[in-house]
Amino acid sequence: MKDASAVAIYGTRGSSGVILITTKRGKTGKPTIRYSAFGGPEFQHETLTPLDGPQYVQKYLDYSQQMNLIPNNPPVPNLNEIANYKSGTTTNWLNEISQQGYIQDHNLSISGGTENIKYFLSGEYQDEKGVLKGYQHHRAAIRSNIDANLTDWLTVGTSLFFAKNNNDGGTANYSLAMQMSPYGVEYNAKGQYNIYPMFPETLYTNPLLGLNMDVVNRYNDLNGTFYLEVKPKFIDGLKFRVNANYTNLPTSNDTYSGLDAGNTVGGTAMINNTGTDSWLVENILSYNKNWKKQHLDITALYSAQEKVYTSSTITGSTFVNDDLSFNNMGSAGVVTGNSFYSRDALLSQMGRINYSYDSKYLFTATARRDGYSAFGSATSKYGLFPSVALGWNISNENFLKKVNQIDNIKLRLSYGTSGNQAVGAYQTITTQGITKYIYNGTPTTGLVSSSLNVNGVLGNVDLNWESTTGANLGIDYSLFKNRISGSVEVYSTKTKNLLLNRQLPAIGGYPSVLDNLGSLANKGIEASLATVNIKSHDFTWSTNFNFSANRNKILSLYGNNKDDLVNKWFIGKPLGAIYDYKLAGVWQVGQDASKIDPGAKPGDLKFVDENGDGKITAADKVYQGSSLPKWTGGVINNFGYKNFHLSVFIQTSQGALMNNPTLDLQNYGGRVNIPVQLDNYWTAANRSNTRPSLSYINPRLYAYPVPLNFTRLKDVTFSYTLPQAVADKLKLGSLTAYMSGRNIYTFTKWIGLDPELSVNANQSGPANANLSYGIYPLVASYVLGVNVSLR
Repeated sequence: MKDASAVAIYGTRGSSGVILITTKRGKTGKPTIRYSAFGGPEFQHETLTPLDGPQYVQKYLDYSQQMNLIPNNPPVPNLNEIANYKSGTTTNWLNEISQQGYIQDHNLSISGGTENIKYFLSGEYQDEKGVLKGYQHHRAAIRSNIDANLTDWLTVGTSLFFAKNNNDGGTANYSLAMQMSPYGVEYNAKGQYNIYPMFPETLYTNPLLGLNMDVVNRYNDLNGTFYLEVKPKFIDGLKFRVNANYTNLPTSNDTYSGLDAGNTVGGTAMINNTGTDSWLVENILSYNKNWKKQHLDITALYSAQEKVYTSSTITGSTFVNDDLSFNNMGSAGVVTGNSFYSRDALLSQMGRINYSYDSKYLFTATARRDGYSAFGSATSKYGLFPSVALGWNISNENFLKKVNQIDNIKLRLSYGTSGNQAVGAYQTITTQGITKYIYNGTPTTGLVSSSLNVNGVLGNVDLNWESTTGANLGIDYSLFKNRISGSVEVYSTKTKNLLLNRQLPAIGGYPSVLDNLGSLANKGIEASLATVNIKSHDFTWSTNFNFSANRNKILSLYGNNKDDLVNKWFIGKPLGAIYDYKLAGVWQVGQDASKIDPGAKPGDLKFVDENGDGKITAADKVYQGSSLPKWTGGVINNFGYKNFHLSVFIQTSQGALMNNPTLDLQNYGGRVNIPVQLDNYWTAANRSNTRPSLSYINPRLYAYPVPLNFTRLKDVTFSYTLPQAVADKLKLGSLTAYMSGRNIYTFTKWIGLDPELSVNANQSGPANANLSYGIYPLVASYVLGVNVSLR
């Protein structure tokens, strides 16, 4: 092959196989081919560990003593556990649901063209196997870009992207594995998963049953963009551009749960298909002109966008057998179906003027008008959002030009208003539900007021834009020939017509309503600092810091400026308020709780009598803090020695207070397991003053607020770049190999899988409603990768 070059990439675990890349020069010039691959194992962060056999037995004995019960003999709470207890056989359920995870990713791209036509084509394949059995992800994607100068005044371009994603397969259940008895029976006599390992306890099923479910979980992503740009010759500096985008996101989610998946009522199936179609068209007219020391840039925009969402679902139950799964819904004894449609649209107009003089003084004025279809029928649906900004390049002034230590200093100030449209389609409408009944012996369908609309709240025809007005003051700097650089920005904003979900009294039948409730103030600072600490011929060391802190407080609510205890909103306090009893410890033997907290016994939580009335009531709840962190930060240290590079990234979050449902342990009659981290429970011998007894049922629904601080070693990457002289001899543009570790270690006192994990306490069903085990643990991954380019 004439004028051809080739390279073979021999893969490791993360990039397996042999890849042969060839490139051929042609009349259109020499294309550039790039190949990158990375992959490696993934590991679960073990931040929670269930009790082992002897610990589990001791917990049962302690619970029985606290409840004045005679324990079973042998001392296990459930019949199915006896045989394994007698034989000393235990099951590590976390090991049973876990596996060695891995991830690999391959990307190949080709780019080239001529002066007037440029192209780019890339393909990607990603394969991930999770650390829990059943979790997997396959992704194949392709992207193509073309930019063409058709004439000296007309340019067009297009970009197409398509990806197929596959998450098929049933999954193991982490929450159930944490609660399984170590003496539970995993398999039945047929070698199949035992549905109830702790029988006759039937509330907790085998955490591996989900692997026997038939699950199709797939979604595609089709995205296409097109632009046309016209530069008329008759007006220098005038430009008109049209941007158009179309996105199609279809999904399919089909499931079947049969007898071997724990469904003992004849099987349950569901077929769900959704589709999201959206388009956006932007018309942008701009004009720029330079004369003498002045520059003027004017931009006008008119855009329209629309999103249509559809969903259809069929469910079936009571099948004759499990053979056909969800492929013959007509064979179900009971079949139901529903469908859904929504559409929302947004129209926008924007005008902007940029002016600068001598690259020293900068001025920008912008006005934007947006109209959103989902806002209430009693409103105009439009909002106007103006802003102005000033900039001063101080380093361009004559009095600083001779100061060699200063490379750049820029002062900037902005003031303006922005809008938030966080309202779903039809959320302003209160819908009606369908009810079927017999009237005069005839089946009849009627309409009743529905307690839930399509978004789960009461409709509100007065919903309108939430607007935030504020000022930002910032400085950008670079000193000592870029050895020190960074920025500092402070801001103060006020949000009006705050969009919040307001909880409603249950007696009304509607759980909540989205409303423009009041106003909120935010103040904060954001700072970054980059330093080149050492810079020599062979060795460099640089550091990048970032820091941000924000304080917000509610200024007004409902117009009456009274606190809302139901929603935990307090005038002068931030959102995310923690409002609860203040913990004073645990009632001990010999202490008299009869006056201040009648019914409390040794081992129960003790609370502070905040109002001093001599008894513990809901009036003793106090504001204790916010779930929002007081500050966050990060630091990246980069080291380089010749062609070797090392990067270390550490992140931190401090000052948040969060309710921890893991600590709200419900022992369920002593029948389930608990984490070792909660083994310091109160007993008559172990008089803990932080953890209650196993018999405590938390009658006051105390939510256990605790600090949520953590510092994480987020990423460590070591790389080697082939010297350019060697790459040229191999006819390579470049070659870089690297090793990387991500989510390596987290320093925290938080008890749970991940302090960053947002846990829905009900996501794992009623049996786990008070456990924050989540459904997937934090994963540490170790990656080997290579980037190669040919030119």
